[in-house]
Amino acid sequence: MLAIPAVPDVPDVPDGARPRWSVMIPVHDCAGYLALALPEVLAQLGDRDDAEVVVVDDASTDDPGAVVARLGQGRVQYRPNPGHLGAIGTFNRCLTLAQGELVHLLHGDDTVLPGFYPATEAALADPAAVAAVCRVRDVDADGGPLHTTRSYRHGTGVWCDALESLALSNRVRAPGVVVRRSAYEAVGGFRTDLPHAADWDMWTRLAAHGPVVFVDEVLACYRRHAASDTSTRVRSGANVRERVTVVGVVLGYLPPARRAPLARRAYAYAAVFAARTALQQVRAGRLPGAARQLREALRCLALIPRGLPRPP
Repeated sequence: MLAIPAVPDVPDVPDGARPRWSVMIPVHDCAGYLALALPEVLAQLGDRDDAEVVVVDDASTDDPGAVVARLGQGRVQYRPNPGHLGAIGTFNRCLTLAQGELVHLLHGDDTVLPGFYPATEAALADPAAVAAVCRVRDVDADGGPLHTTRSYRHGTGVWCDALESLALSNRVRAPGVVVRRSAYEAVGGFRTDLPHAADWDMWTRLAAHGPVVFVDEVLACYRRHAASDTSTRVRSGANVRERVTVVGVVLGYLPPARRAPLARRAYAYAAVFAARTALQQVRAGRLPGAARQLREALRCLALIPRGLPRPP
């Protein structure tokens, strides 16, 4: 049985009172990064009466509430969780709390760049579009550039092969995704049984539900740092093992005839991903992590001849 929680409808509000934007910022022990993220969000939306900005705190020990009080200009709500819910539980609480038509989940250690909200709002002018996705720059703990995600089409427009592309690999970064709240209500929340790949599953589910618009501009930054959950899973190889599990889930959103050939490609992508990660680990001097990534790459290669997704 799928562990997909429902996203409740927004209660009825008076005409014109429902915000256009909900910027939901889940945080856990990243108050310093939150202080970097809030000013740009407010620079773009702070003068609008139709935008809400909400910091949802998952039992942080570094007082993000003080950051909100200092930098929020009276425009930012601070909503602590009722105890420690974990990342996915916090994401789902963000969806429940969001009142706006367009929802942006901006993780507390990520940032938006100038022009993000105007560009994604324009991309979602067609009410049929369920989400907008922009290019994102990966940065290190200090904000130094590491990598920039690809252009999946030239110029802004509907990403025609979004479903198959996302079924192969998680090609987008969370800070670059804006979703219509009605789409979240239709497809449900983040899966609680995929704690490290619930975002990949969500983006694929949304692409199966309706058109995704690709914004061909770099408008957000995704932060990679040693304290992040991603770094911990790289050291153990869990990042690749869950990737294989998720392939078996997301390919279920495609027509049956497409699943086997795409599964072979997805396992090949997973092997390449693991090998590249191993090389990054070697360059960083993390040899045990590199060895684990290479071992997972070999396991992915062994799955390719079968051409069938492993059951979740």
